[in-house]
Amino acid sequence: MAQRPILNLGFTALILSLPAWSAARAQPAPEPPTTLPEILVYGASTVPVEAPRVGSAVTVITAEDIRNQGAQALPDVLRLVPGVAINQSGGRGGLSQVRIRGAEANHTLVVVDGIPINDVNNGDSDLANLPVDNIERVEVVRGPQSGVWGPNAQSGVILITTKSGRGLAKPELTARLEGGSFGTLQGSVSARGAQGPFYGALSVSGLRSGGFVVAPGTTRPNGSEMGSFSAKLGVDPTDWFNLEGTLRMVSRTGFYNPANSAYGPGFATDPNYGFLANGVGRGTATDFQGRIVGTVSLMDGRWIQKLSADTSRQSTNAADSYVSSFGNLERQAFWSQTERSRAEYRSAYSFETPGFFGARHTLVGGAEIVRERFRYYYESDGFFGPFTNNGFAGAGQTRERKGLYGEYLVSLANGFSLSTVARQDWNSSFRNATTWRLTAAQAFETGTRLHASLGKGVTNPTFIEQFGFTNTFVGNPNLRPEQSIGWDAGVEQRWFGGRLVTDLTYFRANLQNEIVGSGTTVENLPFATSRQGLEASVTARPLDWLRVTGSYTYTDTRSAENTFSGYVFKEAVRRPKHAASLSATASFAEERGKFTVTLAHNGTMRDRFFGPLGTSDVYLRSYTLVGAQLSYDVTKNTTAYIRGENVFGQRYQDIYGYNGGGAAVYAGLRVRLGD
Repeated sequence: MAQRPILNLGFTALILSLPAWSAARAQPAPEPPTTLPEILVYGASTVPVEAPRVGSAVTVITAEDIRNQGAQALPDVLRLVPGVAINQSGGRGGLSQVRIRGAEANHTLVVVDGIPINDVNNGDSDLANLPVDNIERVEVVRGPQSGVWGPNAQSGVILITTKSGRGLAKPELTARLEGGSFGTLQGSVSARGAQGPFYGALSVSGLRSGGFVVAPGTTRPNGSEMGSFSAKLGVDPTDWFNLEGTLRMVSRTGFYNPANSAYGPGFATDPNYGFLANGVGRGTATDFQGRIVGTVSLMDGRWIQKLSADTSRQSTNAADSYVSSFGNLERQAFWSQTERSRAEYRSAYSFETPGFFGARHTLVGGAEIVRERFRYYYESDGFFGPFTNNGFAGAGQTRERKGLYGEYLVSLANGFSLSTVARQDWNSSFRNATTWRLTAAQAFETGTRLHASLGKGVTNPTFIEQFGFTNTFVGNPNLRPEQSIGWDAGVEQRWFGGRLVTDLTYFRANLQNEIVGSGTTVENLPFATSRQGLEASVTARPLDWLRVTGSYTYTDTRSAENTFSGYVFKEAVRRPKHAASLSATASFAEERGKFTVTLAHNGTMRDRFFGPLGTSDVYLRSYTLVGAQLSYDVTKNTTAYIRGENVFGQRYQDIYGYNGGGAAVYAGLRVRLGD
């Protein structure tokens, strides 16, 4: 309730701005925009490909899109993408998972500046660790991509590229400061530029939020703090050689409610078992990623070779305590350390055969080696006395993967494009995997483009699934990688000279060897389960000053749970059957001002509740989140803005027992120097 007056003042300001906006509409329309260069897609193949020649379903989000939407975290950006579902445990700093096309969170690979950042221990990626101020673009490639990217790219890839100073004529300095609801203060500073053959970009950002009460029936807000540093430095000593290095560090502290799992005398189960307790929990996470890559371009750019090496390290440390209904002090603590080291060589050769349909060909071959290490320590103390698991605290567990891959791409002058890729991975601690992918696209002069893809994806067992980690879970070292055959087909149509673009895509995947719970361990399902659905998207510019994007996704998922009476088929948890989004940006005052409204709708979702009487199904009700932002260029280099999140105070949960944030309003200032 305390946020309502502030929110009303913010939107009163928006309403007062409408007369000036209407007056601006009476001005002559600006000249039509100049034709932009063809957009390149970097994540759909082993080499960059022009967007019309990509057979996979791809969504590209630019830094301008992120600014216009007023998004301050990557989950808010991805909520608007077709085929994508976000599950966030509370507010900023809470665990944020992404699921593509009804698959699991660890079936999506997230890559930042060429470095896979999925957790080594559980295979998914926590998007709460990704500030957006330094992001140049985001690509979401849907469908099996393991042939291109390897394991964990079973349902898709999210490729994130940060800003670089390469090619800048003048140095550039940007800064942002914002404050608002829930005691939130955040800011960032970045500098980038080029001098002779050298270029670089540095960025620092920070966040502090008091948070809100996430757990129903409790009183403690879940606040968070985060700081990040990133650097990208490079040199072009000759016109045929480039050397570039990237470095990224993120440190995050979050406060949370412990999960109540207490027992009492006579092995009685706490009546609050399964709910979040009104206790104290504090967790820290530190991420470090670094990469260096050398690129050699020969034969007028037709033969490009890359040799890269990267490393990722993550440390987590958490401890919590609460008093159970029986009066016992329940405590637990754990820490983990993970490492991933990777080296890759890739060679791509392009040539043309003018006498054969004016074809352009690209042959790609590559090899990589990956080594992962996992260390873990866990202890708990409650009614039944202390328990400690330190079996992985010393040397831990390690595994290796070696891979070879090749891709062939051909584009004909009549608008037809084809790509095929195959990959073989050798795993040290479980079954080897062969993956592949085939895509095709056909563009017509009528503005119609047909696109389709077919592929096989895999997801390796996680360290936790293989080795276990608590007194109530036993790992299964005999697990096989999950795998699926998936395909999609769609039609894109450009209308009215490109002012309106629509796309309709059907997708389906059959998942084999799905890893599911079985008592106190996990196992591979002996049969396949399916995911299928429909993605629709629209991009429109009905007027020079108005841009609109929208999407709708229907997802039908099937999973299975092992019960005492056998396997039971159900829809997969935390995947909405219906999801939709809308974003509209209007420019006014000769484009010095912009007003954006966003809507993100999630339909009803099934979740699971592990309560005192066992596991039961619960259903999270549908919700629609509305956001808005008004920005104005006070000067050439200074922009002031006010934005609102969940402006109608929608009550919602992405995960059962974790409330989402209420209505909130923020105000900020951006400064950009150098142009």
